[in-house]
Amino acid sequence: MGYFDLLAQTIHPFIAERLGKIHAGDDEYQMRLKAENSIYEQLNETLSEKQAEELEQYLIAANEAAARKETLAYIQGMKDLLALLKTLS
Repeated sequence: MGYFDLLAQTIHPFIAERLGKIHAGDDEYQMRLKAENSIYEQLNETLSEKQAEELEQYLIAANEAAARKETLAYIQGMKDLLALLKTLS
């Protein structure tokens, strides 16, 4: 396991908690999430069982990729802040 993976694993609970609070309190995010869910429900009603399962698998993969991207961005932001603080001191 590399340093980055160890760091990500160590701070993941902190990141998840902080981002969860931010997401829950952001009206625009909540509005977009409702729209996403509405579109998903409409689409899901028109699909066959096989298509619905394929869509579900796609969404799981897409959400996992997005979560990883979010974690990478969060950690990089912390690294950038640390580098900036070191430069300024």
